[in-house]
Amino acid sequence: MGNLKTLIKERMHNSYLEKYLKAPVLNEDKLFILTSILDNTDLPDDKKKNYTVSTMLVQMALDTHDLVPKTNDSEQSNTDKVTKQLSVLAGDYYSGLYYLLLAEIEDLEMVRILATAIKEINEYKMQLYYRHIESFETFITIVKKIETLLYIHVAEYVGETTVSGISARWLLTRKLNEERKSMLHSSTSALFSNWYNQNSSTNTFTMHVAETYVSKEIGSVRNQLNHFPKHLTAVKSHIQETLNEFPNGNRRIVEEG
Repeated sequence: MGNLKTLIKERMHNSYLEKYLKAPVLNEDKLFILTSILDNTDLPDDKKKNYTVSTMLVQMALDTHDLVPKTNDSEQSNTDKVTKQLSVLAGDYYSGLYYLLLAEIEDLEMVRILATAIKEINEYKMQLYYRHIESFETFITIVKKIETLLYIHVAEYVGETTVSGISARWLLTRKLNEERKSMLHSSTSALFSNWYNQNSSTNTFTMHVAETYVSKEIGSVRNQLNHFPKHLTAVKSHIQETLNEFPNGNRRIVEEG
């Protein structure tokens, strides 16, 4: 996976943007899921590499746009305004790179697949940030879509079902646990703030709900791993090791519902 990370970073490199903005962090969990999906196919190695790099460039673009403030503050300093504008442009730049890469290999169908995923993810982000969400279950479902749709679309396109079947639950579990840790360390959570700001919930309530959902998702992932094919032992081992780092991750939790 090291070579792929190097390729992605080389594609992303832009000296002007890096002068003013922090480079987006490469999400290694999502890179692992993506490479596991593609390695479970008969695609040629070159195509696997191009699909991996282009998909992760899309993820970088989505992550960069998430850093842009959701509101316009008339009292922002000129520096803050420039940084905001550059963040938008950086996200657009990373998006353009995947179009360029796939155009170079004349894979227009994969361009369509990724563009569809981007459109759907942005629609769910609009729901998350700008619309009132009635229940926490609906909130979690939207978060799950945002976290996993990109990889689900790629998996469906390449005809892979086994790894993608568990990836949605695993990536959601990772996301919820990250936000849970953020609340423990700083009493804030960028994700959960969208929920408790809308519903006047307290951090304590949100923390309780986060713990409950993390535990439930761990149980669900472990249940799926119990029925995982033997030829995917490396994927199973990696996910199991990750789960052991979570709260209650070192003991089996019965799935609810």
